[in-house]
Amino acid sequence: MINRNISQLIVTLAFFYSALICHFKAMELFEENRTLLALFLWFCSFTSFCGALRFQIAKIVYKINNLKKNDSK
Repeated sequence: MINRNISQLIVTLAFFYSALICHFKAMELFEENRTLLALFLWFCSFTSFCGALRFQIAKIVYKINNLKKNDSK
């Protein structure tokens, strides 16, 4: 089997690649005055970028939850 860390790295790189492709295609469409489709692709780009940063986002969420738990005690 493939090492879990290697597979996570591959998926993360795929998310970054998808974010870049969506962003550059959205820029092309925006220049062609196809604003609605460009906005949709920018949204897709943003979600792909967030997917690439999923582990860092999860760490931040866990830290915030721990701070909330400690403050309520």
